[in-house]
Amino acid sequence: MTNPLKGEIEIELGGQTYKCRLTIDSLVKIEDELDAGILELASNIAEAKVRLRTLVVVLRYAMRGGGNDFDEKKIKEILTNTGIISASAAVAQLLADALTDPETKEEEGSSAKKPQEMTE
Repeated sequence: MTNPLKGEIEIELGGQTYKCRLTIDSLVKIEDELDAGILELASNIAEAKVRLRTLVVVLRYAMRGGGNDFDEKKIKEILTNTGIISASAAVAQLLADALTDPETKEEEGSSAKKPQEMTE
């Protein structure tokens, strides 16, 4: 089970579910390794300007953060089994979740309950 308040999410790649987590430290390492800002990377993925290297790097840090001991070779194998389009969507979701304030998500969830509470 994942804990979204700790930045943990599950993604499905190639028929397997993986727990992932991107911390501030891992985001900084991704930026350094790819020589691009994390917002730039997220924007490029959204515009279908993603490089395979970006997918490999983000997934490697995210999966390791989720407790998976995967090296680059294993990540490439997962990408091969998944396909580039599906992997790009998963990485985009990972980055979106990492860049979204957990309190905002919590407020959205609680605001969805308010109309029901009012009718009860």
